[in-house]
Amino acid sequence: MLVRKLILFLCLFIVSFTEAVAQSAFAPFPKASDAYWRNQVPKAMRQDYIRLGKKYQLATWESIPDSAFAEFRKNGNRTNYEASCFLRRRQFACLVMAEIMEYRGRFLPEICKGLHYFLDKEPWWGVPAHYPKAHPDSSKQVVDLFNAETSSMLAWSLYMLGEEIDNVEKGLTERTYSEIRRRFLRPTVIEKQSWMRKVNNWNSWITSNFLATSLICEPSGSNELHRALDVSEACLRLFLKGYPDDGGCEEGAGYWDRASASFFESLWMLRAAASTMLPTDHRYVLTPAEEEKVAAMGRFISTMHIGNLSFVNFSDAKVHNVPNINIMFPYGAWLNSSHSTQPALQKVGLQLMQFAAYVANQYDYYRKPSTLFLKTGCWPTLGRELMLLSMLPQLRKSKALQPQTKEAYLQNLQIMVAGNRNWLVAAKGGTNGESHNHNDVGSFVVYRNAKPVIIDLGRDIYTAQTFSSRRYELINNRSMYHNVPLINGVEQHSGLQYHATDVQHTVSDSASIFTLDIANAYPKEAGVSKWQRTVMLNKKRNRVEVSEHYQAHDVIITLMCYGYPAMQKNGQLLLADGVKLVYDADKTTVAWQKVVMPEGMMKKQWDDNVYRIELKPKAEVSDIKYRFECTP
Repeated sequence: MLVRKLILFLCLFIVSFTEAVAQSAFAPFPKASDAYWRNQVPKAMRQDYIRLGKKYQLATWESIPDSAFAEFRKNGNRTNYEASCFLRRRQFACLVMAEIMEYRGRFLPEICKGLHYFLDKEPWWGVPAHYPKAHPDSSKQVVDLFNAETSSMLAWSLYMLGEEIDNVEKGLTERTYSEIRRRFLRPTVIEKQSWMRKVNNWNSWITSNFLATSLICEPSGSNELHRALDVSEACLRLFLKGYPDDGGCEEGAGYWDRASASFFESLWMLRAAASTMLPTDHRYVLTPAEEEKVAAMGRFISTMHIGNLSFVNFSDAKVHNVPNINIMFPYGAWLNSSHSTQPALQKVGLQLMQFAAYVANQYDYYRKPSTLFLKTGCWPTLGRELMLLSMLPQLRKSKALQPQTKEAYLQNLQIMVAGNRNWLVAAKGGTNGESHNHNDVGSFVVYRNAKPVIIDLGRDIYTAQTFSSRRYELINNRSMYHNVPLINGVEQHSGLQYHATDVQHTVSDSASIFTLDIANAYPKEAGVSKWQRTVMLNKKRNRVEVSEHYQAHDVIITLMCYGYPAMQKNGQLLLADGVKLVYDADKTTVAWQKVVMPEGMMKKQWDDNVYRIELKPKAEVSDIKYRFECTP
């Protein structure tokens, strides 16, 4: 009996020792016990994180009803479960951050309760939209975005506070490590994962979480860590190789944070681990061409910025967006400091650093960091926040400056962005087979003084319909509700075969011009053989001009405008911010109606104040011109 107990003790000792090695070898920033967090993070910031933790001290850790999970399969609603799911993760992350900042142990009991909740009350850590059944089964661990995010959150918590948690409840950290491996790390390596073969946000998003979690949870030098690094590097190489050279994210500016930025996050983790625990064959080194691409990927978010945190929102993007400075600033700092011989890359890095500093100032980050912390994802992202706080002195020294795009063209995505002191115009070609596609080949947006005039509706709340065969019944995905023509009563169709042709972009001191043929974006029944559209920022006359030359019948040109359009006189409509839409009344009639939007994100972001203008050329007309101008 004594021998058996001794063997058991030795086994537990070996496991505990292995875990300790796993935690100590990867040290990207100081642990909670380090005085850095109390000395380098200003008192006002620490108090704000602590205040947020206190808010959740009395929060309950009740199970989410199984009926809420099943609702997605029943009626397509994913919001109800996700709201409860994300709330529990939010309260856990806030408790952990509060304990790191205070380090007096008062939040540890609630943190332990939170760990028990995740281990005992959620059989799976993902969301119902990504699960094949109406009810989660603990024996079937599907790897999805939020299974990955949850695992990473728990891993970072153990990295920062593992010893302290064990002092409160012995064995809880070991059990949590075990569940992270069972639910996330092992399935990722062992089972076939379709996202690994795709170049979209799933690849980079999950990989960044998988890599960080593996570095924290797997013992140094182990076969498990070696395999995890192999998998991560394969995913990163596939993602980077398939990503467009122009750095553009076809899923929309809103996905930059989980496409390009998550890719960079993985690079950062590998660099942080390189000196202490990575063999030379796993030190992922970029070629100069790849470094230029990574810089272009970083630049995309700045390029799409209109002003005052409004963004060009083609595809599934919101127009108003707060970039996550806890990854934007590290991205910029890496580009700026690691490429001393490449001034162009340094410039991109500096712009991202200054943009992050601008956002920090806008949201009073140095006094009230909780505002941005709560906005950093579906719930606060611990790893990224700690990454930023470890660079806080550098952030505070950075000049705050928002980017303003004067001239940009993304050749792969076929997107033009042009601006001057008053106007910003963006137009797109591309295909209707993009990830998170909207049927919008040839569409454009117009802003005056960073305020919306001609708009893109962007994304709405996701439901089962959003990613189903009925996606294009949703108004924000239909071409009829984008700034493109309706031809012979026919809209654009979805698919790679529906795309722009003869795309050209030219720039001079007097104009930025984007020309393309959008006829191929329509099916045969539209009966269009040619539709050449030209969108121009006329810098000399300080206005935006559009010309249409086509071979088609029964044409209606849609213009989605923000605010009520008022007829000023024949041939002129008064739009938002004093902008006039000027058209040839001899060739064209005009009508408009309010757009009825479903309750949700889209309606809220546009203040339920969007109108659909219809320019209808007369039957014999084959070319028209119209412009947007503002009388000084």
